[in-house]
Amino acid sequence: MLAVVVEKQCAEVARMELLNLNLFDKSRYIISKAGRVEIPVLSPPEKLSVNFTLVQQDKSIFKAHGLSFSEMKEYLKDVVGERAELIRGGWEMIGDVLIISLPEELYAEREKIGKAMLDFHPRAKTVILRKRISEPLRKPEAQIIAGRKKTVIIHRENGVIFKLNPLKVMFSAGNFSERKRMAYISSPEERILDMFSGIGQFCLPLAKYSSPEKVIAVEKRPETFQFLKENIKLNKLENVEARLGDNLEVSPVNFADRVLMGYFFSPENYLEIALRSLRNGRGMLHFHAIIKKPELKVYGDRVVELVRKEGYEAKVNYNRIIKSYAPMVWHAVYDIEVRSKR
Repeated sequence: MLAVVVEKQCAEVARMELLNLNLFDKSRYIISKAGRVEIPVLSPPEKLSVNFTLVQQDKSIFKAHGLSFSEMKEYLKDVVGERAELIRGGWEMIGDVLIISLPEELYAEREKIGKAMLDFHPRAKTVILRKRISEPLRKPEAQIIAGRKKTVIIHRENGVIFKLNPLKVMFSAGNFSERKRMAYISSPEERILDMFSGIGQFCLPLAKYSSPEKVIAVEKRPETFQFLKENIKLNKLENVEARLGDNLEVSPVNFADRVLMGYFFSPENYLEIALRSLRNGRGMLHFHAIIKKPELKVYGDRVVELVRKEGYEAKVNYNRIIKSYAPMVWHAVYDIEVRSKR
């Protein structure tokens, strides 16, 4: 990464000139070293009104906001060369933990990449390599590759507190917009069932801001369930009841006006349980799935047909892509209104 080096007393003059020349690199911080200042540049200036030298920075410091995936790959070319182009997934920040994905071809150099990512993303204190999420309990297969070893963190988002360990439980920063949508989708008259609650990423914002009569949050994995219980307490939510176990055994019957189905490992297998949980046989299903983008409408029609086979009228009131899940694969959600024909 290129930088112009000037005497400290000349730094502001040089910065303004570089800014006017559209050469100042706003994605990196200006660094002061022993009375001299390194000003990041996009390309070398032909001349300035002050004396300067041009250097390749040993250690660039990037600003946290506005970083793009392409910038990350470009930065990593200094570490692994053109093999950085093999990286197909981006990153996500949860608290001060940076979570990245790498192709198997780069696993051998994961620690070197992790250290570089600490420099690239100044907010990060820990870098975790996530390989995959295992079915059916959504346990991350992940490891720390750089930075601090402590990984139990507090993540605050839209006034909601989430305590979690990204090494042990699933939480996606990319679901931010859906959590925000869920926060205001209900009302005080409604009862909510969250069938796959995890640490409460969807039901806790809903419980806090929509103030429904009651939320039952079901989670099958004990380790995740402990974080769910802690998060209910941290957010002081008296209208949320956490239940540990399989939905087949612990989900209520004839209870919910709205069912959250934030699980996409064969979610259609859980439709029968979701439908029997509806109060008086009617309500709204928030059905999550992994699809290819052109299939957005077709997949929703398929789910509606499955619901109809169970003896219900059904229609998709809303659908959208939430985020990219993998190359050419997308996480989608469907709001499906259902009513029993009986």
